[in-house]
Amino acid sequence: MTLHVVSQGSGDRRISFVHGFTQTHRSWMKPTTGINNSTHIFIDAPNHGDSQDTSLNLQQTATELANIAHNSVLVGYSMGARMALHAIIDYPDSFTGAVLVGATPGLSDPHDRTERIAADEALAMSIERDGTKVFLESWTTQPLFQFSHFDDSEIQDRLRNSPRALASSLRLCGTGQQQPLWDRLAEITIPILLVTGEFDVKFTETAHKMHSLMSNSQIAVIKSAGHCAHTDQPEAFAEVVNRWLDSQPNSK
Repeated sequence: MTLHVVSQGSGDRRISFVHGFTQTHRSWMKPTTGINNSTHIFIDAPNHGDSQDTSLNLQQTATELANIAHNSVLVGYSMGARMALHAIIDYPDSFTGAVLVGATPGLSDPHDRTERIAADEALAMSIERDGTKVFLESWTTQPLFQFSHFDDSEIQDRLRNSPRALASSLRLCGTGQQQPLWDRLAEITIPILLVTGEFDVKFTETAHKMHSLMSNSQIAVIKSAGHCAHTDQPEAFAEVVNRWLDSQPNSK
């Protein structure tokens, strides 16, 4: 195992969590306090937190998640949701279900992917040039996060990530690096919960498209939340996850 893992709780349900870009496993602590009867496995993604000396691409990360999160519900947000999606498609027998928050199966158009790779490379170079603090000031104020509030403790946690590590993450696991998975969504048979915030129009539309291609999925749109639905409204997030878990045939 190469990724840093923290385990918490002793409930019957085993749930593993992967965070988004620039975050660490600590970002999941508050949103998960209301999830019932569960043991939580918090994972620092490659190039983040205490895994920032480990550089992996999406396929390699999928393998790591299949090992770490075996026989658990895999939960991922944004970048973590893309990692989780690769994992549940590549290793369909490893997980009992998945919760994908702000997920995308990738860019279908090769030209769009090429442009995104170039944009991510430019962003990586800017992080290396300006440092994590300057980058975060720009990153957290972009329109995608206009409905979210990042307190000082979260910013300080994100500042643990070095410019080198964040740049590597973009180059290896950025959206442009993701192979489009739209045509493979029908392969997924485990239960899936797609979560978005009501103000996150783009990703809510994507979730509905994903849902139409899956045989065993549900959608939860959290009110008064943006792209960071689980941290914008942590109590509501825990509620929809509990409801979904309780609806599963083998729920405890």
